[in-house]
Amino acid sequence: MKRFFTLVLLAVALNSAYSQSNIPNGDFENWYNVVLSATLNYDELGTGPTDNWISTLNSLAAVPPTAGGPGPVTVFKTTDKYSGTYAAKAVSANFPLGPVSIFIPGMIGTAVMDMVGVKALLGRPCADCKPLHLKGYYKFEPVNNDSCAAVILLSRWNATAKKRDTVGYGRWVQKSPVTHYTEFDVPVNYTGTGAVDTITILVVSSANFDVVSFVGSQGEVGNTMYVDALSLEYSAGIEQALMPEVGVSLFPNPASDVLNIRLSKEIRHGSFDIYNGSGKLMGSFNASSLESTIPVYSLVNGTYYFRLKEEGKLLNTGSFVIKK
Repeated sequence: MKRFFTLVLLAVALNSAYSQSNIPNGDFENWYNVVLSATLNYDELGTGPTDNWISTLNSLAAVPPTAGGPGPVTVFKTTDKYSGTYAAKAVSANFPLGPVSIFIPGMIGTAVMDMVGVKALLGRPCADCKPLHLKGYYKFEPVNNDSCAAVILLSRWNATAKKRDTVGYGRWVQKSPVTHYTEFDVPVNYTGTGAVDTITILVVSSANFDVVSFVGSQGEVGNTMYVDALSLEYSAGIEQALMPEVGVSLFPNPASDVLNIRLSKEIRHGSFDIYNGSGKLMGSFNASSLESTIPVYSLVNGTYYFRLKEEGKLLNTGSFVIKK
């Protein structure tokens, strides 16, 4: 069964003010080798091409020689770690393309390389998630006073304006060397409105990067950042499945008396647990069939969160609204 990851939002102890858990493969323990030729290969985050919630720009190495390739590998697996077995080592490099040399920062995060546009496509689905902090551990070896950075962006699609609206944003920059693994903390500042649908996380070995077009990126070749134990921190709430295995449709939404649940596939011994905004369990219902209906007339107006589980295993999460 496909591996999935969760963000634990529910406080795990009565004395705990926050809940913290790993971003998918945020401990950098999983890597797989991509073989391009008998002489060219590189390591990539995850266990395979479909398991890379966070990734790198290493696919630039696949640019063919006819197009000026291969591009540089800028993120490496390393045993110089904060915890576990491995960490990630991001190293900035140049990519000579004929008369032009494009600066490529060592980048780790929710970015997928767009070869044609020489840019990164950002963001992963993260419905209704509102973390308070992006955290991790790092070491830094700057070149000529270059900086490293970590960025988190929460956004939503504005169908009327046909653009993305920023809901929350945080950025952290480090300029001086750090020789021992040290925690960085990026608080998220929420200034926008509406439900979040996408999260973007970037940890970059050179802070002056341009993901819209790498032609605009600047920095020092060799600038090096070691990264380990990435996590998101929330105040309270429910678990968040970032790579759900079962699709869930809810209607009507907003609901008043009953809520209809439609699953993309049947599950065994499924449960549909409902939580309020404070993380209190409001009810648990059977949800093993493709379609089911549950009563919600006792719930007061507001936003509620659900967890779909199969024999205790988290399959999906989301939210719905009660309005009477």
